[in-house]
Amino acid sequence: MYKNIIRVLGRMGMKYMPGYFSSLKEEVKKSNLNILIEIYVGRMLFLCIVSFLFMFSFIFVSFLVFGSPLWFSLGSAIISSVLVFFLLLTVFHSYPFNKLSSKKTSIDSVMPFAINHMAAIAASGVPPFIIFKLMASIPEYAEIANESRRIVRNMDAFGMDILTSIKNVADRTPSIEFKQFLYGFKSAVETGGNLKSYLEESSKEAMFDYRLKREKYLQTLSAYADFYTAVLIAAPLFFISVLAVMSLLGGQIMGMDIPTVMRLGIYVLIPALNIIFITFINFTQPSV
Repeated sequence: MYKNIIRVLGRMGMKYMPGYFSSLKEEVKKSNLNILIEIYVGRMLFLCIVSFLFMFSFIFVSFLVFGSPLWFSLGSAIISSVLVFFLLLTVFHSYPFNKLSSKKTSIDSVMPFAINHMAAIAASGVPPFIIFKLMASIPEYAEIANESRRIVRNMDAFGMDILTSIKNVADRTPSIEFKQFLYGFKSAVETGGNLKSYLEESSKEAMFDYRLKREKYLQTLSAYADFYTAVLIAAPLFFISVLAVMSLLGGQIMGMDIPTVMRLGIYVLIPALNIIFITFINFTQPSV
């Protein structure tokens, strides 16, 4: 019964809201969620509808029990349930995009080292299939290991040749750099080129780009350090010094006495600004 409802909702969603779900279809495929788009849409709509009905009933009954007017209970229930509905819809719709973004970051961060390792393996003269099979067994390469595992799986389980398998994975990978690398790898194999030379050159280019990004980030970090020194060290010291002098003279700021303002600045404002700054640095730093 549940599966039938999911399928019906999925088909209805794809039929009546194609514009909303068209972009989601490709992202679900690329993110390797191993689920049909109709099933994913069906689960999304099912959970959104169930949550809507549950929230509406819960809020409506709760307000009535506590003696709220009927119009207020009904309005609150409708607003709350609609917000929950669209919140869940947004979470489900954005999940594949977030997964793809995380996957792209993982690939780009280890790609220079993975290609360098592939070049070392190719120097021994092993065939391309063995290169990807060895890369698939190294968990430190994270998503690149997973992509290599898919290339091997396509050949072992689905009977694809090496060129078709590489193209299949290249078309689905979210990283543009890795996509270009795989197409170059495919061309080198297809034309009988020197695979070892291609991998070595690709490794040098990837490592150069990696160093360039790190140096650029270090320069940006230097600007952040100057900002931190001026705004979060010098300014708070000046702020506390001024308030200390003002406390000797007495008076109020926004209806509060000076010692209260100092305590709020020291124990609330300054720590909050530091936490915000650290969070910003954490989210803007490149992956290693």
